[in-house]
Amino acid sequence: MKYNLILVAVIGSITLISCAGNSDKKAAGVLADKTADGGPTVNSEDAKTGTFSIDGKEVSAGVTTQYFGDKEKGNFSVLCQHNEGSDPAGANFELLQVTFINEKDATTNPALKIYSNGSSLPMTEPEPGIVAVSLTGVGNGLGSDEFTGSEKSTGTITVKNRTIEIKDLSLFTSEGEKKVITASLPF
Repeated sequence: MKYNLILVAVIGSITLISCAGNSDKKAAGVLADKTADGGPTVNSEDAKTGTFSIDGKEVSAGVTTQYFGDKEKGNFSVLCQHNEGSDPAGANFELLQVTFINEKDATTNPALKIYSNGSSLPMTEPEPGIVAVSLTGVGNGLGSDEFTGSEKSTGTITVKNRTIEIKDLSLFTSEGEKKVITASLPF
């Protein structure tokens, strides 16, 4: 009887360990399938670090790029997410996302201006030089609302040598709450 209990415990442990490894592989496979289906493509080959501040509180985090559809014609985003701590119950993170009509516009257009109607650029007749900026997160006073550009936004956005420079850009929630962003995001 004792032998059977030990055998069941060993088999159960082996099953749990092998299933845990398969979930990571399964998640990676799902992401690969979604990318192949025309979903966003995330580029994290060249690890770069960016900095941004929210109302004066500066953070540093990894920068990734994302292509929506065709790499030449689809929207292009630069993302910088700061994670503070690993406790899910007390999570604090901030995500700053800057979206251009395409990568070429991001690197060659000298006259960039903030998009004032949310975080997603219009899909039809995109206007060169329009940049959607959004700030989301959990904790650190961000609440559950997204901060985006509006007609009241002030500040500047420039790109030089594949680095986005944002200076004193004011973003707003739909209720009018304001956050001021400054950032340097190499991509």
